[in-house]
Amino acid sequence: MIFLSFYLLNGENLTQAGGHMNKKERAAKQGERPFRFHIVIFFVGMLFTVTLWDAYSNGSRPLDQTIASTLILIMGSLFSVAAGLFSWSLETRRSFLEGEVEKRTHELNVKNEELVKKNEEVENFIHIISHDLKAPIVSIQGFASILKTELGTALQGVNLDYFNRIQANAHQMSSLILDLLEFSRVGRMEDEKKAVDTTELLKEILEELKPEIDKRHIGVQLGDHLPILWGSRKRLMQVFTNLIGNAVKYMGSPRDPKIEIGCYGVNGKNLCTLRVKDNGIGIKKEFQDKIFQIFQRAPNALKVEGSGIGLSIVKKIAELNGGRVWVESEEGKGSEFFVDWPVVPSTSQELKHSLAA
Repeated sequence: MIFLSFYLLNGENLTQAGGHMNKKERAAKQGERPFRFHIVIFFVGMLFTVTLWDAYSNGSRPLDQTIASTLILIMGSLFSVAAGLFSWSLETRRSFLEGEVEKRTHELNVKNEELVKKNEEVENFIHIISHDLKAPIVSIQGFASILKTELGTALQGVNLDYFNRIQANAHQMSSLILDLLEFSRVGRMEDEKKAVDTTELLKEILEELKPEIDKRHIGVQLGDHLPILWGSRKRLMQVFTNLIGNAVKYMGSPRDPKIEIGCYGVNGKNLCTLRVKDNGIGIKKEFQDKIFQIFQRAPNALKVEGSGIGLSIVKKIAELNGGRVWVESEEGKGSEFFVDWPVVPSTSQELKHSLAA
C-alpha cells in the first residue's frame, strides 16, 4: 500500500525515473516536481476524518466500528506518507536549488575573472601601441614644421593646402595617441591623494578654457558651497576639464548659453555628487550610456571632432575612486553630468549643514 501511495504521490513512472534518466536529469525532475498530489490527499483525508469524528461525537454511527478503525488507519498511513513525501520534496528542491545557485555563482566568477584578464590585456595592448606610435608622430610633426619654415613662400596654393592637411592629421593622430596613453595610465599606478580645494581647481580650469568660453559668450555659474575633495588633483583636473570642455564644445547656439557647476550633497558613503549642467544640444536617450564607452560618441549636427576617449577616462577615474558618473539629458535642452566623489571626512558634516542652509 505504501509503495502504491508513493507511486501515486510521486506522479511519475518509477522505472523511467530509475532506469532511463541520468543523475542530472533526475535531479532536475525532482527539483521541478509539483506538490499537488499529496496536498490533495492531505485535505481530502482531513475532511473525511473531521466528518467522521463529528458524526461519532454527535452519537451518530454511520459506519461499523471495525470499518471505521480500518479507514482511520488507512488515512493515518496516507497522512504519514504524504507528510514524508512533502518533507522529502522540499529537501530535494532545496538541495537542487542550492546546487544550481552554487553552479551559476561559480560560472559567473569564472566569467568575471576572464573579463578582468581580457580588460588587462586590452589596456596593456593600448599602452604599448600608443607608446610605440607616439615617437613617429612627434617626428612627423617636427620635420613638417622644419620643412614648412625652410620652404617659406615657395609653399603656396595646392601644395600649401596639402601640407596643412598633413599637419592637421598628424596633430589629430597625436591627440588620439595621447588620450589612449592617458586612458591606459589611469589605474596602472597609485595616484597620490590629498585634500583638493574644488573652487580653486575649477577657477584654474575655467581660466584655461576662457578663450573658447568668451568666444561663445557662455556664462559660467559656480556653486557657493563646493566641498573639499579627497583624491588626486591631476585626476580631478582631468574629470572637470573633460566635462566642462564637452559642455563648451557641444553648446550649440542657444539664446542664453550657460554652464552651471555645483554639488548636490554628501551621501552615507562620504561621497558628494558633483554636477556640470549646460543648456546645449543635449544627448539622445539611446546614447546616454554608450558615450562612456571607449571610442563611442553620440552623433550630432555640430560635427565636433574628438577621440571618443574623454568620457571613458572620466568614468574610469571616478570608479577607481569609489564613485561613478552618469548623465541626464534631453535632446535640444542640454545635459547634466553627475560624478560621485569622496570628500575630506572632516568637511562632510560641514558641507551637509551648509547645503541644508
